Amino acid sequence: MIKAVFSDRDGVINSDRPDYVKNVSELNIYPFFPSAVKDFNGLGFSVFVISNQQGVGKGIYTMEDVRGIEAEIRKAAESAGGVITDFRYCTHLESEKCACRKPRAGMILDLAAEYDIDLTKSFVIGDSVRDVGAAAEAGVRSILVLSGSASAETAEKMDPKPDFVARDIADAVSLVKIAAKDA
Repeated sequence: MIKAVFSDRDGVINSDRPDYVKNVSELNIYPFFPSAVKDFNGLGFSVFVISNQQGVGKGIYTMEDVRGIEAEIRKAAESAGGVITDFRYCTHLESEKCACRKPRAGMILDLAAEYDIDLTKSFVIGDSVRDVGAAAEAGVRSILVLSGSASAETAEKMDPKPDFVARDIADAVSLVKIAAKDA
């Protein structure tokens, strides 16, 4: 079995937008993200990206746009020597109440089955209560990053609460390193 880091996209890997990151021209990858992927890989973690993308379901952008963004993120990680194993998206509308849309754990559980992932040794890194909820439902430790929509104040009020809080995904590397030793 492998251990994994499941990372949200918008707010963790790249800056988010209130009107969605719809295409490559709107993508602003955080400069610390590529080396964080390399660092996670160096700690023995496979990195997966899990992202709600209901803008596709709403017809605001297409899966082709999402795949273009994916290619840019993958290229950025590779430029620092990191590898992203796979990307998963939920394109359903929130109103559809599907099993894959975070805070449900469908994307995590599907990847765990496909890649033989030990969820007890894995982490979800996200910037919202949806990410923390998906981690809790899957039985995975969560790291809430403050580089996106969450603040330290919102972290205190979350239910479920994140296992850890980090400034950003680069800061999360240190937490994973320490927590992985304790596991």
